[in-house]
Amino acid sequence: MDDKYFENFDFGDWDNSNIKTSRKVPMCLVVDSSGSMIRTEGDKIPKIEQLNNNIKMLIEFIRNDTKASRICDLSIISFGGKVDVKSGYSSIDNIHFTSMRAGGFTPMGEAVREAINLLNLRREYYKKNDIEHYKPIMLLMTDGNPTDEYEAEAEKLSKMVIKKELKVFPVGIGNEFNKDILRKFSPNLEPKMIRDAAGFTMLFKLLSSSSSNPNDDSLERWFKDEF
Repeated sequence: MDDKYFENFDFGDWDNSNIKTSRKVPMCLVVDSSGSMIRTEGDKIPKIEQLNNNIKMLIEFIRNDTKASRICDLSIISFGGKVDVKSGYSSIDNIHFTSMRAGGFTPMGEAVREAINLLNLRREYYKKNDIEHYKPIMLLMTDGNPTDEYEAEAEKLSKMVIKKELKVFPVGIGNEFNKDILRKFSPNLEPKMIRDAAGFTMLFKLLSSSSSNPNDDSLERWFKDEF
């Protein structure tokens, strides 16, 4: 892996003396910010606005929860026109999220490739510094179809899931996303559809619980419609 590829990314403070716990949970949000996200779905609030609001709420939850703030390393990657690494894996103290604006096409394959690269880099860091970690969590959200070549990245991500290297939670926003395509990124969990503000709220509420307690299976059970 070419280190120059990542030299402009903010990965937070990696000084080993500042590690607050011996076991981390890497969590990555790979979210659609393409032009169609400006539309509303099920209510009068644009999808991009609901996404921004809920990401901010997640960050505040992690920041204010004693355990989550110690163990969660959060990465945020958006894809709309281009792929934008809003935050490399970092402790919550180093994250300064700014609202996303909807625009452009949907380069989901490239975004997933970035997410895999960042996760591998972070895991290399954990290994080098003898830091244990829980199984990484990736949330993949889109309201449409990829507009780039995505098959290779979908296959790579699926293999990682099968090898139990991470958990992928695929989310389709509204009725226009392609369930068959999104399913290719997630061999174990069916894509979950959210249509309104209540769906966004539930998703991020359960994701917040995972950031505090990685062994909590509430998010997975919700995806499986078990409650």
